[in-house]
Amino acid sequence: MTKKKVFAQLKDTVEQIESSTSEIDRLAAGRTLRLLADQLERDLVTEARAAGVRWADIGELYGTSKQSVQQRFRARPTTAAD
Repeated sequence: MTKKKVFAQLKDTVEQIESSTSEIDRLAAGRTLRLLADQLERDLVTEARAAGVRWADIGELYGTSKQSVQQRFRARPTTAAD
């Protein structure tokens, strides 16, 4: 999914939260926001790495080690079961 599409979905989801009167719908939209933000963050880390940003610098930004951010953001290999 492109960043433009993610941004559009984020905007739509925020509007759902603001306009909904159903607490369960608001909660569902909040969950969607979190999932979209997580995907956007992973995409931005991938872009930063492709641009040459070091894992150590990303780790410093997150206040952790490069190994920790590598584990969190490095693409996971797919298996035959996937």
